[in-house]
Amino acid sequence: MPSTTQRRGRARVVPLLMALLVGLLLLPLPARAAADLEHWTLIDGSGHRWGLTLFEQPDPNHPAGWRLRLTALSPGQGADHQRPLLLRDGLGAGWSLPNRSEELVPAGTELIPTGSAQFDLGALTPRPHEALPLLLEVPTDGQGQTTPVMLPPAIVLALHGLPPVATADPPNPAGRAALTAASPA
Repeated sequence: MPSTTQRRGRARVVPLLMALLVGLLLLPLPARAAADLEHWTLIDGSGHRWGLTLFEQPDPNHPAGWRLRLTALSPGQGADHQRPLLLRDGLGAGWSLPNRSEELVPAGTELIPTGSAQFDLGALTPRPHEALPLLLEVPTDGQGQTTPVMLPPAIVLALHGLPPVATADPPNPAGRAALTAASPA
């Protein structure tokens, strides 16, 4: 049989654990989204599969912000590492996301994997409307060619709801960036 001291200790631990659990459940969604990667598999107009990942840039050697990474999941696919990713909504609005594929490899590495490309979502302003379809025009290896990929509603909602992130000054030689709070959009 537990002693009185052991029972009192348990009586204090249980409310503490409950408070911690409630706190985790009530953690604001943007804070949770910033910590989690979101992944989807898409099919382009030719039937090829692409992986799409949304994440916040974790490397202090690169500018802070949200990134969209595309990864070819079918053989023979490739993405252009120089051209931007174009997005178009159902009403004709468009966005051009800068190509940040150089962030995929350590500085000084010359070869970027042909099957992956990374884009800066900082240019996605204003955010696309959550109810309109979005078409990606993926820059491919060909002579200025793009591959159309229609985004499902879940990705459109995720892009619409991306929270602001902390911004960083350009990386310094020590590889550390000073963070400042971004102003709300």
